[in-house]
Amino acid sequence: MQEFARRGFAATRLEDVAERAGVTKGTIYFYFKDKEELFKAAARSSLEPALNEIEALGAHFEGSAEELLRVHLSAVYPKMVLNPRAGQILRLLIAEGPQFPELVEFYYREIITHGMNILRRVIERGVAQREFRRTGAIEYPQLLFAPVLAAIIWGLLLGKKHPVDVNEYMRAHIDLALNSLKVKSK
Repeated sequence: MQEFARRGFAATRLEDVAERAGVTKGTIYFYFKDKEELFKAAARSSLEPALNEIEALGAHFEGSAEELLRVHLSAVYPKMVLNPRAGQILRLLIAEGPQFPELVEFYYREIITHGMNILRRVIERGVAQREFRRTGAIEYPQLLFAPVLAAIIWGLLLGKKHPVDVNEYMRAHIDLALNSLKVKSK
């Protein structure tokens, strides 16, 4: 992933990846059909463990849906926003996605869909427990995830000169999400 982040997908050569990894180019071809498959494997290994850990948080969670949403979003920030690889992958896909739509489709199918399904289940649980209103967030959970992407993009573009306190940002995001979902008292 470091080579892809440094050079971009199009300019990355498998020779450079092999040199960085301390193996021969043939070794890479032994495990991966081509550069696209290598990128997919690198993206999976960078992001799937985080998604699986976040998903596991809800498996036997006995608290309220509000508490579960807090737990999930609190886990997302260190695993995604503060994860340099997540930012590198997003930057690469934004920059080169139009030339490599198959990479964007892979990212959508395996990473984004997984994350949206995790969030959707939390929202549906809240609706079933009458804690959350039935809103468009069930159909479009990316609306609740958008602040995470904004934080990653902010860090990539502006983070050095205009850093954000990620913990305060996360608290504001959770507050915004919960206030948009909670059943309003009469």
